[in-house]
Amino acid sequence: MIKKWQRSNKELVYKAHIMRHCQVNAHSLTSDKKGVFDIIECLDWVNVLALTAQKEVILVRQYRLGTDAVTLELPGGAVHRGEDPLIGAKRELEEETGGVAKAWTKLGHSDVNPAFMENHCHFFLAQDVELVKEQALDPQEEIEIVTVPLDDIPKMFKSGEISHSLNHAAFSFYWMSVCDGGLSQAKRTGLQP
Repeated sequence: MIKKWQRSNKELVYKAHIMRHCQVNAHSLTSDKKGVFDIIECLDWVNVLALTAQKEVILVRQYRLGTDAVTLELPGGAVHRGEDPLIGAKRELEEETGGVAKAWTKLGHSDVNPAFMENHCHFFLAQDVELVKEQALDPQEEIEIVTVPLDDIPKMFKSGEISHSLNHAAFSFYWMSVCDGGLSQAKRTGLQP
């Protein structure tokens, strides 16, 4: 049976604004395999599936340097050090859209890319969202707010209009919650604003 490998000698290779590149020595406890591996350290992230009372999804359109493309995504961003992910989700929704929700539900979390990244993405459902505040964007952010009917999301995935893998995960968690009997009041325990 495969066991967790033994890690040692973690060394910082490069420190950037949003991540750190480290190298780690690791060896298998079940075989003679070993090597030096690259690891990326990042803060945890949040993605907010924000729904209006009319069951419209609030999305953000912005330019992304990584893919050199303008994307359509859920509001989200980094969780500050020591910040509860729910607080980070509320902050990101408000900063990027000016939105405030009446109810919050944690949908789940996933490993971003366990092959070489150490962080997680936390997914939240924000319900009955109203756009009541001005955006409070970071200095380099340009964000356009877009609302679409929830029923249009699957065809937007299919067409590639929404291509962010973590957004796909957020909607998967949402649809699984709905299929498991809905988002009951009990599932929101402790998550009310």
